[in-house]
Amino acid sequence: MNFLDRLNTTIRSNQSLINVITFEENRFLTMLSESTLFKDKNIITWDLGDGFFPLKGDFGGIKNRDRTDPIICLQEIKKFKGNVIFVLRDFHLHFRESIILRSLRNLNHDLQFTKKTIILTTPSATLPLELREDISQLELELPAYAEIEKELDSIVVSAAQGKPPTPQLKEKIIESTLGLSMVNIKNLFSKIIITHGSIDERAIEIILLEKRGIIKKGEILEFFPVHESLNDIGGLENLKAWLRKRSQVFTRKAKDYGLPAPKGILIIGIQGTGKSLAAKATAGLWKLPLLRMDLGKVFGSLLGESEQNLRQAINLAETISPCILWIDELEKAFAGSSGSAGDGGTSARILGTFLTWMQEKTKPVFIIATGNDVAQLPPELMRKGRFDEIFFVDLPSNSERQAIFKVLLEKVRPVIRQFDLVKLADATTDYSGAEIEQIIYDAMFNAFDDNQREFTEADILASVNEIIPISRLMSEKIDGLKAWAAQRTRKANSES
Repeated sequence: MNFLDRLNTTIRSNQSLINVITFEENRFLTMLSESTLFKDKNIITWDLGDGFFPLKGDFGGIKNRDRTDPIICLQEIKKFKGNVIFVLRDFHLHFRESIILRSLRNLNHDLQFTKKTIILTTPSATLPLELREDISQLELELPAYAEIEKELDSIVVSAAQGKPPTPQLKEKIIESTLGLSMVNIKNLFSKIIITHGSIDERAIEIILLEKRGIIKKGEILEFFPVHESLNDIGGLENLKAWLRKRSQVFTRKAKDYGLPAPKGILIIGIQGTGKSLAAKATAGLWKLPLLRMDLGKVFGSLLGESEQNLRQAINLAETISPCILWIDELEKAFAGSSGSAGDGGTSARILGTFLTWMQEKTKPVFIIATGNDVAQLPPELMRKGRFDEIFFVDLPSNSERQAIFKVLLEKVRPVIRQFDLVKLADATTDYSGAEIEQIIYDAMFNAFDDNQREFTEADILASVNEIIPISRLMSEKIDGLKAWAAQRTRKANSES
């Protein structure tokens, strides 16, 4: 059942006072006036600036048409004869006045079983306690695929410049605008036409820039520009294969096929093994915005503030969706969820809010959570069904270390010289990818300090002995993590 069907059902069930939650008043009014569901009704708006205005039909005997006093507004509604929907804009600004609240409640009672309905448009769902039992609330969702497609087709026809986008590009453009208001979408399409003369591949970049601007308005989410791809990851072939199979999962074809939207993955592993890089590369592969949530900024000092911060961040991520939500070092945020952290139960409440959203979310927000210390992760988070899969990233095998050396050396020297990758991999047994990267940089610094000569394989091998790998510093903890993962997770690495 779509929004207009729900609204029609609510009106027909004799609900005379309805709150429509939306920032898009004009879009709502257009939908209301054009819908055949309300063809037999007059539609009259009222606001502080213009008083009454007939959107469809006539004034129906309203005398004080230009009066902007809210009390007179309610009196005229009571006297009106006929089948009508009154849309009162910004009326919530008067809720501070007790006489307005009382008059509205009285009018709601008087309108029962009449053909008159009052709709209050507000930007949020917050209502005074006195009205909560009297008002039915409906939220106008952001534009769906079909509505955006209609707008895009209209703009392409009216612009009549350049070639129209191909069906594949058209789908990408529409999907990239999902989560934006129709006002933003119309402005973006016009901006694209003005900038490029037609709607082509460059449109995606402009749309993503708009979404990045929305993210900057908040503090808990950070928009990560993505330059990485799966080719930047040495090894982790099992994880990469899993991600490739789902690279089209948020497309219309996947939805029509009946595929469920994936929830997300939890990547557990040893520090420096490429967990964060995997999150960035996934966004690059799937061509989706990457948002990083700083859970440390969620926690506030006031009671209930932390939960409100988390809900706001979640709403913002859903506005940007489809997107990837990356939560790094998950255990640091939820370490106190068992109640032992002495935070008054805030961590437990935050965890509960987060888990509920994970379980019930319908918007295409794919979660990539990473963690190093499973001992601090709450068991509720690890329960089957929270994530689509839990991957364990082990220290790289010999063949994976060769791949890591190849990727990193090609990164610092695009014209790759001959290095014995087998020899380098043999010399770095039990070293992580981050440690291998540091070894290469140390070799480069040493060679640069020696008359700025080119670094060699010998420099790399010499640097190996200067770095003590984490596998030696924390051998007991790593062995315990491996034993835990062997029974509970899927291997991200292709080799053990």
